Amino acid sequence: MNQVLDKIYETQLVEDIEGNLINPFPTSTPYDIGTLFQQLIKQHNFNRTLEVGMAYGLSSMFICQAHQDKGLGSHIAIDPFQSSEWKSVGLLNVNKAGLSEYFHFYEEFSYQVLPRLLNQGNKIDFAFIDGSHHFDYTLVDFFYVDKLLEVGGYVVFDDIWMPGIRKALYYILKNRMYELVKNPTSSSIPKRIGRFMKRFLQNPLETNYSGIKSLPDNICVLKKIADESEDNRPWDFYRSF
Repeated sequence: MNQVLDKIYETQLVEDIEGNLINPFPTSTPYDIGTLFQQLIKQHNFNRTLEVGMAYGLSSMFICQAHQDKGLGSHIAIDPFQSSEWKSVGLLNVNKAGLSEYFHFYEEFSYQVLPRLLNQGNKIDFAFIDGSHHFDYTLVDFFYVDKLLEVGGYVVFDDIWMPGIRKALYYILKNRMYELVKNPTSSSIPKRIGRFMKRFLQNPLETNYSGIKSLPDNICVLKKIADESEDNRPWDFYRSF
């Protein structure tokens, strides 16, 4: 683990450029989820990674550290509010951690950057979608990430406690060539039950397609199982979600 990350999780604080201390939680990526990202990236040798939404940069550091450990890789982060909302703490942390060599940053909206990356011929193996949590923005992020993502690549969605995120996942799993990836979790049974009950109470009539509402953590990992050349949906294909 990186010493900068270790200190942040030990103290539960990050520091801005003026030396002000800020509690980055619960906004930031939990430790066990960050280590899961590292495990996936190393296990599958994912070398081209991307995230939408950077905030205090903890997920960026976990991912870049995985690349550094492998000695190979490149990570793209997109966050239009890094300076205004997050006081550039994310960028500062990546630099402090000595991970800038593996890091590329765009301070623009994802709907501006992702099409540009696609037009430039970029490809990725792993994506973390944690930007705007509105249903429409999440679906737009996924649309372009899907175009960039290689078959066999993973896309992770954060904050599935939010109904709009779950709705986007139902669409993807019912209409696109993706499958749910079940990963080990360190969440306690009471915490799992609490998360499920919160999701259930938000909308008791909501479907639990593929067990999304029952997932033990607040992330969902999907694997791309086919590319566009294998997309043989009829022109009017649609499955209700």
